[in-house]
Amino acid sequence: LLRTTMKRFIGLCFAIAALAVGFCACEEVGGEPDGGKHPQTTPSRLWMPAFLSDGMVVQQNSVATFWGRTNPNATVSATASWREGEIQAKADAGGGWKLDIPTSAGSMEPQTVTIKDSHNGEIVIEDVLVGEVWHFAGQSNMEMPMKGFTNQPVANSKQEIAASVDMSHLRLYLVGRQASNVPLNEVANNKWLKASVADEARSFSAIAFFAGRRLAKELGVPVGILCTPYGGTRIEAWMPASRLYSFAPDDYKSANELSESVVAKSAPGLLYNAMIYPTLNYTVRGWGWYQGESNRDNPYSYARLQQAMVEEWRKAKGDTDAQMPFYYVQISGIGKDDISGADVIQAQWDALKLIPNSALITTSDVGDYDCIHYPNKKVPGERLGDLILHKTYGRTDIKVGGPLVRSVRYEGSKVVVTFTNGEGLHATQSPIPYVQVLDSFGNLHPATASIVDGTMEIRAEGVDEPRGVRYCYSTWHLSTVFNDAGIPLAPFKHRR
Repeated sequence: LLRTTMKRFIGLCFAIAALAVGFCACEEVGGEPDGGKHPQTTPSRLWMPAFLSDGMVVQQNSVATFWGRTNPNATVSATASWREGEIQAKADAGGGWKLDIPTSAGSMEPQTVTIKDSHNGEIVIEDVLVGEVWHFAGQSNMEMPMKGFTNQPVANSKQEIAASVDMSHLRLYLVGRQASNVPLNEVANNKWLKASVADEARSFSAIAFFAGRRLAKELGVPVGILCTPYGGTRIEAWMPASRLYSFAPDDYKSANELSESVVAKSAPGLLYNAMIYPTLNYTVRGWGWYQGESNRDNPYSYARLQQAMVEEWRKAKGDTDAQMPFYYVQISGIGKDDISGADVIQAQWDALKLIPNSALITTSDVGDYDCIHYPNKKVPGERLGDLILHKTYGRTDIKVGGPLVRSVRYEGSKVVVTFTNGEGLHATQSPIPYVQVLDSFGNLHPATASIVDGTMEIRAEGVDEPRGVRYCYSTWHLSTVFNDAGIPLAPFKHRR
């Protein structure tokens, strides 16, 4: 009897063990169920960055990249309402995944994108528009919202917002301020804004609002702008810190050289890691950039620093042949009694020779003596939009070039400056202010200038043999010389 009882007990143990083995076979091995044949038991960890969300705009006639994390080795699939079929990818051992969805031509018709994983996870993105997407970045004049800063308004913002109630296809994602010593995967803020919703439009970058509205009206397709601004920041923060190792120590400011209040946001690499790196997978047509005021203490290396930044952005996007355009905004005048701002402006123009597929607009006619955040954001915003339309979308009917110095001749006591893009050259003020000549001893003298047959003729009393000439070459200036396209002559200097 004892022997029989023991046999039954042992048999029961084997049965329990076999049941346990069978149960475990249904559990996840390496993050994926056994051949996908058994019910899933591990909860999904499906996640995507916040800007891959309702209201987003994807680049037309291209591929829209979606990415995120889920369970290790899980299968991820995507469907988009503008196309048939499903696209699949396998998550890696860490759960990371990425999918490229081909896109259609632009349309005002809202679309839906659905992302699923093999752990029953699902994310549905609604009100997706297909159109043109740009990435704008920079410091406070790019950041300044339509509602303005405290006691610093944007001119006519309420009227401009009210006039845009039909612009639901103009959208902006404002990447919130953050800084990091290591690359991040997520950005601050979590909502796409619409220009047609007044409360949302008030938070738009004013430059992005006016440039984007110009694009949306002229192109007739939705326009989305990723905007990553952070006021009071240096260009060193916007590129990988490792890139600065190739520069001489005097060419940039390391973290040790910055004040405590500045280092937290402007140390090398901080904003690249926290605000640029997380967005790199997002498919965009090109970049808009507005920065430079915080680098007035090292203008002579600024052009090369900007070149390095653009090279790093393009490399990170896989843009090895500089197909993605880089368009930027010249800094404007501010009431300081020095030439540091003019030196940065000179560096910005010099950078054009170093950065392929780049272009620059001037703001020398819209500055404010008392405030670096000048209120007239419509003019530079629309100029940036026009530049994009002309350069990227082939709108040759839109003139974007301002007068550029072609030659400088010294004829006795007179200096004669000729220009390209000088058609219809005229001055709105007489005498023309902010003109100087350099004498043979290196001293600067106030000069008078006049427009004669499309040239600028300059003389200074008591200077018989000028050795150089300057126009608007001071931190505070307001250009009053324009061509027939209404584009001002930017600050310049020339030495014989």
